[in-house]
Amino acid sequence: MLDKNVIGLRYSHRNYFSETPSSVTEQNGTVTNQYLNSIEIFGRFNLNKRIQLSVFLPVSFIKQTTESATQKAAGLGDMSFLLQYNLVNPLKYNSSKFKHRLQLGIGTKLPSGEFKMNADDMFNTTLQLGTGSVDFLTNAVYVFRFKNFGVNTNASYKLNTTNTKGYRFGDKIQAGTNYFYVFNVKKVQLMPSVGLHYEYQFSHKKDGETLGNTGGYFLTTSVGFDIYYKQFAFSSSVSPALMNHLNWQGENKNKFNLEAGVFFNFLTNKKQ
Repeated sequence: MLDKNVIGLRYSHRNYFSETPSSVTEQNGTVTNQYLNSIEIFGRFNLNKRIQLSVFLPVSFIKQTTESATQKAAGLGDMSFLLQYNLVNPLKYNSSKFKHRLQLGIGTKLPSGEFKMNADDMFNTTLQLGTGSVDFLTNAVYVFRFKNFGVNTNASYKLNTTNTKGYRFGDKIQAGTNYFYVFNVKKVQLMPSVGLHYEYQFSHKKDGETLGNTGGYFLTTSVGFDIYYKQFAFSSSVSPALMNHLNWQGENKNKFNLEAGVFFNFLTNKKQ
């Protein structure tokens, strides 16, 4: 579906668990569960033979629970735009056995989601619907396929800026690789996949000062299954965590991620 115009909805779920370390004596042993849910409107459009524009508009539902309290936030998130260029012509270099594509992208994220901060919830940044800042995106995607087997490798960097309240979320690096197999059952195309995903988050800053217990990294594995039928596609994946080292010197853990989406493609661009 990389050479087609696509619109769709994508649902994602992330679950984090943390226990305040003993160094924070007034909160020692406090257990926190965070649930981040998002429904994203997605569109990808071919502007010409080589350039694609992707648009992302999320609506987020966030809940944070401790033994003593539950906090919630819901609403529009930050809208993103990504412009991608096909560096490798997907048709010129394709054959009956080999297919590959290389895309490079740049984009921006606008502060359409609400950002609130006061003395009580300053560090509850996971409850924020947006960053309150204009941020910048770069990415690269390479897809190689030999007959029914293939691999999708991607990397991205998100550069955050300081918002109007003097808060800057740490930049983020993401990289992943996904191995897939494509086969047909009558008129339906099926694609199971497995992969690895790594994410590194730099520390946050307030008024130029680096904040402790922020940033870190985690590694997840993923198992996915996509279904294609005529102009429709359904995608799904689950991503349990393999390695955690987030915030609180490793005490904050990304436990489980889930994604599912339904998409409709139209106006196939056959001349690349």
